[in-house]
Amino acid sequence: MSESTIEGIDELIAKFKQLENVPQSIVTKAAKTGAIMALNFALANLQPVNGEFLGRQGRAEQHQGGDLEKTMKLKAERSVKGKKVYAIDTTWYAKFKDLGFTTRSGKKIEGSHFLKYALTQHYDEIKEALFEELSKGIDKVVGPK
Repeated sequence: MSESTIEGIDELIAKFKQLENVPQSIVTKAAKTGAIMALNFALANLQPVNGEFLGRQGRAEQHQGGDLEKTMKLKAERSVKGKKVYAIDTTWYAKFKDLGFTTRSGKKIEGSHFLKYALTQHYDEIKEALFEELSKGIDKVVGPK
């Protein structure tokens, strides 16, 4: 019986062992890169209808279209070590602007879906940027390919 060897296997195993020690900051930075892109796409999709948004109950309370843009920001959710989750934090009326609503009189107001489209229409771009950032961080720890 002959024993076969794979050239460079010891180096490969050593690099995999180095991956166990990848700092959390590398993963966090990659996650934040993707989240910032999603937020920017959501802001680009945000177009106020007639410059204002009537409240959920059809009340006279009105919010200028620019107000929603000013309130949108990234929020890091508390999570266990090794996991980082970012959410787009905004005001209570953003979900009605995004998803739509029904007035007291029964009239359906269609939402603009600015959050949904930020992710669904730009998923590949966000994923690519996230992986690129993650790859850069891993290369710093493990070394170039």
